[in-house]
Amino acid sequence: MAESIAELPSASICYETIGSPDDRPLLLVFGLHGQLIWWDDELCRLLAAQGYFVVRFDNRDSGRSSRTPSRPHPIRAAVRLSPPAYTLADMARDAINLLDHIGVSQAHVVGASMGGMIAQLMAVEHPQRLLSLTLLMTTPGHLRIGCRTDFSLLAWMLRGHPEDREGYVRDSMAMIRKIGGQHLSLDEEGVRRMLYRSHARGVSKSGTRHQLAAILTAPDRLRALRKIDLPVHVIHGSCDPIIPMGNAVRTAKAVKGARLSVVPGMGHYLPPEAWPHLIHGLNDLA
Repeated sequence: MAESIAELPSASICYETIGSPDDRPLLLVFGLHGQLIWWDDELCRLLAAQGYFVVRFDNRDSGRSSRTPSRPHPIRAAVRLSPPAYTLADMARDAINLLDHIGVSQAHVVGASMGGMIAQLMAVEHPQRLLSLTLLMTTPGHLRIGCRTDFSLLAWMLRGHPEDREGYVRDSMAMIRKIGGQHLSLDEEGVRRMLYRSHARGVSKSGTRHQLAAILTAPDRLRALRKIDLPVHVIHGSCDPIIPMGNAVRTAKAVKGARLSVVPGMGHYLPPEAWPHLIHGLNDLA
């Protein structure tokens, strides 16, 4: 697995492919603050073994993709006092342009959290480019608050992570423990290694805040989702403290024929116990 840089019209995007280009294309889109390596290496190898040509990438302002030079103002953007540097629709076009760069005309698309929001816009605005859509722990737009919502997580996202290595790993590890779920295992040593790799690849507090501004200014997508004519699988954890499960129910109801899978005990994190839901669901859609 070797990383490459795609010089796209709007951003330089770092990406990596796993598997044979002759297999079924599968684009993985991660969420806020995450990097391409947050799609677990072993999960990507399992997907490739299932006959997928896996493409994972860093969103702009993550990892080794390009940085936005302007200062982010997520709260000002949310209340419409200043525009965001870019929108989720811009990030969706990044993903489409990346497929063009690789030479993929159509792909199965999996989006997690913010990546699920981006994937929804890919399906709405570029439906001819998708073969199927899988949405993990995400929302169709304006977040519905539920009894499990932990408002301290919003404060953490607004504050941002430290940029020194040990501070970044410490804070990120604490956050993953908090959001990971109540009953599923967490490979703490594996996660810690991934976080050290993430820091070495490049982290940016301002970049995370630019992404957050894009989320906070995105219009509701629920009505647009009703027009999607694709195989859709919605996967959500029963213990998600960031995006309550009602958001997944709304998404699945909006798309005709969509399938909803609830993973007991899963929070806002994709542990190995949840991988079969993704792999078997993809095979059913394909």
